[in-house]
Order: sequence, then C-alpha cells, then structure tokens
Amino acid sequence: MSIRPPRRIFRSQSSASRGSGRFGETVIAGLTGLLIGASLMLFAAPSELFGHSKPPFGTLSAEPAQLAIVDGQTLWLNGSLVHLQGVEAPPRGRMCRKSDTSLYDCGAAAVAELAELAHGRNVSCRVDGRDANGFALGWCKAGDTDLARGMIASGWARATDEASVLRNDESRARSQGLGIWAGQSSL
Repeated sequence: MSIRPPRRIFRSQSSASRGSGRFGETVIAGLTGLLIGASLMLFAAPSELFGHSKPPFGTLSAEPAQLAIVDGQTLWLNGSLVHLQGVEAPPRGRMCRKSDTSLYDCGAAAVAELAELAHGRNVSCRVDGRDANGFALGWCKAGDTDLARGMIASGWARATDEASVLRNDESRARSQGLGIWAGQSSL
C-alpha cells in the first residue's frame, strides 16, 4: 500500500480559467477610469489644453505694459499677434546697404521704429481678418498715430497691394531717402 495520496488527473477548474475573469474585469475598470479622467481634463480645462483664438474681426487693445513689438509689422497685444494691415517691413536679420555701402540690420531698425511709434501709448487694432498664415490682420493706432502709415512714412516699410492709400507715403519716403530707401535695400 502506498502512503501517497491518490493522484488526480482531472480537476474541476483549470488555473487559467480561475484568474481570467478577474484579469478582464481589471482591464475594463482601468480603461473606464482612463476615459473618465481624460473626459474630465478635456471639459475642465479646454483652454489650457488647446489654447484660444481671438475672433478674426473686432477691436483688440492694449496698454503699454501689455504690448510687445515682435517685428517691424507685428504686435503682441494682450496675448494676440496682430500683423499691421498694408505693411511689409524687413524681417529681423535682413541686411541692407547704406548709401556709403556699409551693411546694417534694417529689420532691427524697423523694429526700433515701430517701438518708438508705439512707445508709452495705448494701442488699439481694428482686426479685419487673417492672413495666409492665420495671423490676425489689423489697422492699428498708438494714441492718434496710425502705425502702418507711420512705418511707411518713416521709410521702414513698404505699402502692400491692398494698401494703395499708403502709396503716396511710400513715394515720399523713397524720394527723401528715408529708412530702407537711404541706400540699396533687398526688400
């Protein structure tokens, strides 16, 4: 007679089937929690996740402390970028020649001129739409000064095709040799 217990060949439940129900329930509970958490994030703070876009039409304004000059044709007003309508200014880093043939950064000079025009003044922009890159386009004033007209009249920007009313200002600046017109410009 053997002391060993009888060997069982068949079991009523396999070990694989005993744990599989628990694993499936855990996966479903985890996925449900993930979906609920993601939904709460989307609805609780959508502006922080995706940003916000100002309407393409209307008026934007900023006090001097809420204004930054991005380049010779772009302003940062209260968290919104606005390109000056009708203006094409040289970008930062664009090299131009003075009449004595020396080179200078005419893009930086355009930035300095726009900063001077807006310095210490409240700025308001009438936004008329968006450009091809999605930036707001606007006619902007710093106090009573029209910024597009000021940039073109000072010679630090050209009038674009849609701003034919500014062509006379550009012609005067060109004939007087102001700004980019003082030497040879590649703008």
